[in-house]
Amino acid sequence: MDDRLISGLVLAVRGGFYRVLAADEQLECRLRGKLKRKGALADIAGGVSVGDWVQISRNRQESGEMAGMVENVLPRSNLLPRPRIANVELCIAELAAREPLYDLLLLDKILLTAAYYHIGSAVCFNKEDLANDDLPNLAEAYAKAGFTVLLTSALHGQGLDSLRQLLENKVSVLAGPSGVGKSSLLNVLVPEYQAAVGDISSRLQRGKHTTRHVSLLPLPGGGLVADTPGFSLLELPPELKAKDLPHLYPEYAAPAAACRFLGCLHRHEPGCAVKEQVASGILDSGRYERYLRLLGDLEAGAR
Repeated sequence: MDDRLISGLVLAVRGGFYRVLAADEQLECRLRGKLKRKGALADIAGGVSVGDWVQISRNRQESGEMAGMVENVLPRSNLLPRPRIANVELCIAELAAREPLYDLLLLDKILLTAAYYHIGSAVCFNKEDLANDDLPNLAEAYAKAGFTVLLTSALHGQGLDSLRQLLENKVSVLAGPSGVGKSSLLNVLVPEYQAAVGDISSRLQRGKHTTRHVSLLPLPGGGLVADTPGFSLLELPPELKAKDLPHLYPEYAAPAAACRFLGCLHRHEPGCAVKEQVASGILDSGRYERYLRLLGDLEAGAR
């Protein structure tokens, strides 16, 4: 290893510029020419991404400002394709308790995608102050399924201390559709949030920040959280097979061990312990119905 190189984390990627956090300093970097050559990044799917650990060299520009050059890209632990970010440790699947009304199929898809890529996950219902009467039951269903569930309100501060503790010292992403309040939460979690993303945008030669790109923002208590574009549709990983879907549901693991058939899909098979627990109310029927829908989609080749 070249002693002149320092390690850093890519905070943002836009227009051929890379914002890298290295030694408590944020540097605007470009890729070294050797990395741009065909095949040089063959083992780094899609090129350098936000969340990648890289090795950079530093140089001083004519203006006196320090800049950098990305010399090497270090191996990843994972790559979340949407929002595209590498080395994620925690995915917070965020929906609004109301306005817009929660899309539980989308929520399940986010949680399944995180599980597929071996990323820890939790559920956050924001705008708790606007919640419908059924929210406590819904929160309880996901808690019983094995997820940490947070009820937050960026307006009133509810649940924010628990969210801070969950995000501390991790690389995390808030994932959910537009309008659920991700930016409102980040305004509270990250002091001078708008100034931070505005600085990244200006330094990477972009205009006004509208959350069209992924950015990692340092948290005061340690760790980083991704500011991501919102989305209303999410495709399951294209490599995911129907036979593997049951293994991505944490609440199905224990009863599945008692199923009569190995490789039970928990649908038509006799002696299925998962179906028995759904029928008895131990497992949430709504989540099971969405599981069957996704299972059918995978078998049909639909995404």
